[in-house]
Amino acid sequence: MTQFSALIVEDEATIAELVATMLGTQGISTTISSGVTDAMRQVEGHAFSLVLVDLTLPDGTPDDLIATARARGSHIIVMSGDPDRLAGYAPLCLLEKPFRMKALMEQVRQFLPLAG
Repeated sequence: MTQFSALIVEDEATIAELVATMLGTQGISTTISSGVTDAMRQVEGHAFSLVLVDLTLPDGTPDDLIATARARGSHIIVMSGDPDRLAGYAPLCLLEKPFRMKALMEQVRQFLPLAG
């Protein structure tokens, strides 16, 4: 069985933990970063199957992070409560906040062959 890993870049701890818990139920190991700087270190040091990125982070925009993660082969899902801002990141997978866990898992399954 292939081990998948995800980096969750989200400054709202409750959301980050909820997403991590949901991914963990599917056997995906998770790492949480609360900002761009830490997430960039994580991406440069690890190969993640998936990176979920909030577009509003306390230490800047995630554009360089997204580009670096994509260059390293990670699949990207961007998240935001601002639909106009979110639309600017198409054709990446977009997840509008607030979202249901079912919608998150539908996005994840586009990239990762998970059971169920």
